[in-house]
Amino acid sequence: MSSVFRLENVSKTFSRSGDTVHALRSISLDIPAGSFFGIVGTSGAGKSTLLRLLNLLEKPSSGTIHFHDQPLHELKGAAVRQYLSKVPTIFQHFNLFHAKTVLENIAFPLEVRGIGKTARLKKAAELIELVGLQGKENAYPSQLSGGQKQRVGIARALVADAEVLLCDEATSALDSETTTIILDLLLKLKQQLNLTIILITHSWSVVRYAADSVTLIQDGNIIEAGSVRTLLHDADSYLGRQLLPAPDLGRNPDDGWVRYDLILSDVREQSTFFSEVARSLGITAAMVSGGVERLGGVDAARFKVDFDLRGKAASAQAALSAALREKSIVLGKVA
Repeated sequence: MSSVFRLENVSKTFSRSGDTVHALRSISLDIPAGSFFGIVGTSGAGKSTLLRLLNLLEKPSSGTIHFHDQPLHELKGAAVRQYLSKVPTIFQHFNLFHAKTVLENIAFPLEVRGIGKTARLKKAAELIELVGLQGKENAYPSQLSGGQKQRVGIARALVADAEVLLCDEATSALDSETTTIILDLLLKLKQQLNLTIILITHSWSVVRYAADSVTLIQDGNIIEAGSVRTLLHDADSYLGRQLLPAPDLGRNPDDGWVRYDLILSDVREQSTFFSEVARSLGITAAMVSGGVERLGGVDAARFKVDFDLRGKAASAQAALSAALREKSIVLGKVA
């Protein structure tokens, strides 16, 4: 898959009260075209700075950012305006014009570009239907709910035929139910319009729900990055474990039992896999915790399962481990 953005050794520093603050530290990152790319991290981790580099509100202190094969620092004049129309930003607090109607807010970017009134209002009306705001054309922002305001922001960002949508904590001002609705809308638009969506968030639940690729940023460093499927199937991946957690019940297995922490390679087999393994080896299995989740369009199953090895030879555990590894990823075990 080709990259829509490629970052090579990008650093960003700020000077504050005579001190140098390292917001980003020589990061390199590929963002696949057509992905729903989640950038997750705590406050101050550097994720907002990274987004501001992509929407040209900041420039790197060092390193290079490529949009397709074009270095961003080479863009000048009309090329900058063209880039920003292809790569618009949706903001956390909507940034709508309170004195303009929904239709006028959405059409505004086309007005700035000198598009005629008839053409820009027609395009805005098409976006209103696409984001599900029919009947709200003449409403003002003060008359809209938070979810409706964000729909206006999304439509306005898309009105100039965007290629990439940058989302700056786009759901953090919304309640959980509205967040799900907006994420579903973004996923639908991604498919319909062949968009790349880059979303920064501090919320693991948002990343789990929507992203098909993820990067974790801490203290200005990229800790880990990859597709959800790759991360889930890497037994050493911290991100994979965060994406698909399995609760710990706070107790170890009983004496003579062994607990395995497993991710299934084939989710469809989850209902029979453990019992079949146990039966083939003449032992008993007990599922402790876990379940099946839908992560960014990928079905994933993680379980903690206890197996009774009382009175069994050491070879029984080796046989059990081998059988489990045939169709699952063994994250660890508690003897």
